Amino acid sequence: MNPEYLRKYYDYERNHWWFRVREKIIRQQINSSLPSYKPLKILNAGCATGRSSEMLQQYGEVFSVEKDHDVCVFLREKLNMEVWEAGLESLPFDDDFFDVVCVFDVIEHIAEQELAVAELFRVCKPGGFFYCSVPAFSFLWSIHDEVNHHKRRYTKRSLRCVLDKKFVIEYNTYFNFILFFPVWLSRCVLQRMRKSPGMVSDFESGKILNSRFFSFFFKSLFSIELLLLRYFTLPFGVSILLRARKPILLFQDDKHL
Repeated sequence: MNPEYLRKYYDYERNHWWFRVREKIIRQQINSSLPSYKPLKILNAGCATGRSSEMLQQYGEVFSVEKDHDVCVFLREKLNMEVWEAGLESLPFDDDFFDVVCVFDVIEHIAEQELAVAELFRVCKPGGFFYCSVPAFSFLWSIHDEVNHHKRRYTKRSLRCVLDKKFVIEYNTYFNFILFFPVWLSRCVLQRMRKSPGMVSDFESGKILNSRFFSFFFKSLFSIELLLLRYFTLPFGVSILLRARKPILLFQDDKHL
């Protein structure tokens, strides 16, 4: 990650309205499904600048993994965080090691996503929980995806196809539903302007949209989904949130079936 963007991303993860509401949505889903017993061993794969690892610490012992060397150095120096420098395609942990495996906006960065999913499945305990978020819909592709080195965007169906060869999917929803059409419209405009100088990620796309007033406005609209997601899955959105479990084998020979 570009060093300048890394420092900005650290601030975005903690202060930008999108990250703050996304964290609440993820935490709400974890609170509603994760057993209350402790301690849990939790893998946070692709931890970026560490805010998701900080959030997960309330549920148990967090093992943070990040492939980018500069990000690992940053986390150790900035947060004194223990972090494993590794890609998801080859994780440095034993089989059936984690009670919970988390990948928040990560697998869209990985070319060999099936290999990464197989590794995440391998290190998850039987009966263990798997939480995943990804960006939705290829027609929303924009300079934001390129700046963030995305390989793809997903639908609920395409994400399920990648994961249900291994995991048992229990919950699968779109989110960032209320702001979907403004995002779609803004990205259509930005696509046409992409050759203009200074094009950057959505988080940096304009001082007016990132002003205090609009940040409060967008955060308030997005936060409505915290209530909606208690009762419904949403029919479309800018992102997808999924919860799954690793099956428990009743017989040792089942792993050969």
